[in-house]
Amino acid sequence: VQKKLETAYEGLGVHVSAGLIRKGRIAEDLGWTCPYTGKNFDAIDLLHRRVDKDHIIPRSLRPSDSLDSLVITFGEVNQWKGQRTAARFVEEEQGKPVPGMENAFIKTFSAYTRDVEALEAFKGHEEDKRRKKNRKRLLLLRDYVEKEFTPGDLTRTSQLVRLGAQALQKLY
Repeated sequence: VQKKLETAYEGLGVHVSAGLIRKGRIAEDLGWTCPYTGKNFDAIDLLHRRVDKDHIIPRSLRPSDSLDSLVITFGEVNQWKGQRTAARFVEEEQGKPVPGMENAFIKTFSAYTRDVEALEAFKGHEEDKRRKKNRKRLLLLRDYVEKEFTPGDLTRTSQLVRLGAQALQKLY
C-alpha cells in the first residue's frame, strides 16, 4: 500500500504518512470502492480528503479505531449515515441519491450484502485475514448491542477508560 501511495503521489511533494498508509490499507481491503455507493475512489481522493474513514458501528456505540472497524467512504455519505450501523444505514436509505453527489446512490440492501460477502478475506497473513473477516461481519450487523463485561475486556484500553468514566459518573 505504501508503494502504491508513493507512486500515486510522485512529483506532488507529498509525505506518505502513517495516517495515509492506514487509510490506504482500509481502501485496499475494500478494493478502492465505497461500500455504500459502489463508487470507486483513488489515492488522490484520500489525499484531498474527498473520502475518509467511517466507523462501521458508530464510534459513540463502539469506541474502536481498529482497522477492522473502519471503511473508507465519501464525506457526504459519512455525514448522512450519522449514528447508524452500516447495514442499518443501507437498509433504510437504499436506492436514494446521495445529497451533494452527482450520480451517486446508496446501493440496494441485496447488492450491499452481496458485495460485502464478496470482499476478499483470504489473502495476507493471519492478522490480515482476521481483520478482513471481522470487517465483513461488522458490515452486515444491523444492530449493535454492547456485550456484557468479560475478563478479556480488562486488556482493552477502551474498556478500561469506559469503566473509569462510569465510576467517575457515579461519584459526580
